[in-house]
Amino acid sequence: MLSLLDEVLRTYHLSVDILLDDNPPDDLRKGTSLDSLVTASAPPFFLWHTAEDVWVPPGHAYRMATALADYGVPHAVHVLAHGPHSLGLALDTGDTSRWIELAAMWISEQVNADR
Repeated sequence: MLSLLDEVLRTYHLSVDILLDDNPPDDLRKGTSLDSLVTASAPPFFLWHTAEDVWVPPGHAYRMATALADYGVPHAVHVLAHGPHSLGLALDTGDTSRWIELAAMWISEQVNADR
């Protein structure tokens, strides 16, 4: 979960309650939402998500990618079609396990871009 700001993202309300208590003030939501904390000095980001995640919708990844793009921060975002929430390495999940390969290629590009 990257953002606690917007109910439009359908953040699982119990996650907000557990992390911030019932009805947290807007400034606390903003201060704990990564997308609102992005600056031009943020490190490069690799984001991956699945479209089937019912606990944290892929809108969180899109919102973070938009914030990174707004500040010119290098990033990649991949929303893979299948897979539930909390996959870890996503081994034995078909195409979703490709996120590891995608991340390795992206990291290599970032390292080589600095040379």
